[in-house]
Amino acid sequence: MTNAQDLKNKIDEIYSILDELQFNQLQQFLSIQKNQSIIIKKLEKLQEYNEIDDMVNSLFDKKLQKIAEKL
Repeated sequence: MTNAQDLKNKIDEIYSILDELQFNQLQQFLSIQKNQSIIIKKLEKLQEYNEIDDMVNSLFDKKLQKIAEKL
């Protein structure tokens, strides 16, 4: 009977460890999803910034060309 009880205890322990692993994987997955959405938002902001920077540089170049033409 002791062997069967030991085996049952080991099986229960394995299931407990598997449940904990599954929970940890779920937590990691949710964290990755959250981080991914934050990264996407930051990339979108960076893209907007780059577009604004390009427009400012374009205007600056035009003003410099006009100054150069007047000189």
